[in-house]
Amino acid sequence: MRHIRLPACWTVLSAAGLALLVALSLAACGGSSASSPSSGSKRAVAALAGKQVFETAGCAGCHTLAAAGASGSIGPDLDKVKPTLAIVERQVTHGGGVMPSFAGKLSKTEIAAVAKFVSTATH
Repeated sequence: MRHIRLPACWTVLSAAGLALLVALSLAACGGSSASSPSSGSKRAVAALAGKQVFETAGCAGCHTLAAAGASGSIGPDLDKVKPTLAIVERQVTHGGGVMPSFAGKLSKTEIAAVAKFVSTATH
């Protein structure tokens, strides 16, 4: 039997995608309003998914963000810059400066999750 080796980034992104899928599935659990998660727990699940993407996509290697325990120094210190949701989504999607685009590496859902995490964590 021949084993196929996948690039390491596929493994990382697959883990991020799986974590995001699980988090979003938990957030979407329904039923009556008495059994559905509170808006606070939905936010917590969304934050966890965004944090997972931040950690597994390599953001921490370049950026400082206290909420993620990240102390990278190549890119801007996100705690100081305090980017908005729209700015994070645009930067992650299109790149800029030395930052590459992640549009081909992360899904739109993952980009939205990490943007929400970063913008919420810094405001």
